[in-house]
Amino acid sequence: MPDFEIILILALFFGRFFVCFAGIEMLNEELLKKIRYIELNVKKKVDSYFQGSYQTLFKGHGLEFQEVREYTENDDARLIDWNVTARMGKPFVKLYQEERELTVLIVADISGSSIYGQNEGIRDAMTTIAAALTFSAIKNSDKVGLLLFSDQVEEYIPPRKGKNHLLTVIRSLLTAEPTGRGTDPDAAFKFLNKVMKRKALVFFLSDMLFDKMPESVKPALLKHEIVSVGLIDEMLFSPFIDGALRTVDPESGTIETFDFSQASRVGIDRFIAEKKEALDRLGINSMWIRNRENYMDDLVNEFKKLNRIKKR
Repeated sequence: MPDFEIILILALFFGRFFVCFAGIEMLNEELLKKIRYIELNVKKKVDSYFQGSYQTLFKGHGLEFQEVREYTENDDARLIDWNVTARMGKPFVKLYQEERELTVLIVADISGSSIYGQNEGIRDAMTTIAAALTFSAIKNSDKVGLLLFSDQVEEYIPPRKGKNHLLTVIRSLLTAEPTGRGTDPDAAFKFLNKVMKRKALVFFLSDMLFDKMPESVKPALLKHEIVSVGLIDEMLFSPFIDGALRTVDPESGTIETFDFSQASRVGIDRFIAEKKEALDRLGINSMWIRNRENYMDDLVNEFKKLNRIKKR
């Protein structure tokens, strides 16, 4: 028998199985459970609205020359090919078609704060959302890559196509253990500016617990389309007391009631509003996902909102 193991891994791509021949460690049971959960959690969303929304919003990022043809009265005069026009003695225009293939890069913040939050933490929700984006990219025959960062670049997987590459991306999201503890998006965008030579669609996934977007995002915006996906967990904004608290002044005997039930919502709303305003000024579209049981529905709704914005 050949000197390798046949590892059967439940595919993340629509219920199929990958058979991987490699000298790598067997995936443990806990990791397999997470893979199954992600597959079941995102498949329905990707197959229904989410995939269609992805295709509508991000059909292509450039124009490539197709052919020339004779000018008609409805054509844009700026498209006239003057060299061909001079040779043929009558006006011809250049025809372009939108580039079909996208390059997608998922930039994910895996700093120390991402392990906190409800359920299994923000990091778990981030992984599932990144899986949905990856599914859509692969299904649309787009290239997809991954950049993980904390206060430094932790891992980079160059954009590629295919189901095997999909598995590589998702496994990295599930198993990455950052060496840095802080959050520094400047490290991520400086690295992105160096390695991404062609135009890309960049999804920036983060809990947004940093001061502001760095200056290095500005040259990135000149070349790429960036969509920020902020993941918010109310536990990080909640006071220690939830609900109403009655107090008695020990001197006057006055009874007062303080209601803390809205404190978390007000804090989150203010945080999102301030971050969104800063992103808007930079020209970055943003989505906001609450880390709760139905956060995948939030993702679908945010894509619908972005679709409406792009149609204006």
